[in-house]
Amino acid sequence: MLSLRDCLDHSNLSELEVGVLADHTGLPTMLAATLAGAMLQSEGGADLFLRILREAESLAAQKLDMAQRERTHAAVERFCRIHHPDGHVT
Repeated sequence: MLSLRDCLDHSNLSELEVGVLADHTGLPTMLAATLAGAMLQSEGGADLFLRILREAESLAAQKLDMAQRERTHAAVERFCRIHHPDGHVT
């Protein structure tokens, strides 16, 4: 059985990125990690994941939840730096 760390290492994702996805979708963390890894392996999956992270950031800002907004913003920045260097969504 794979651990969360195994899934994160395999996809080069952080607990932060997967945690934001899990919180935003309501999925358990392990399922979110598996889903995120699969998205990164599919055509357009990185764009979709980035859109989800940005949506989570936008919702946190709308709710004036600055702690969550900072967390989601950090996830967006890391994801863009590692997986989507141009930072745009097609």
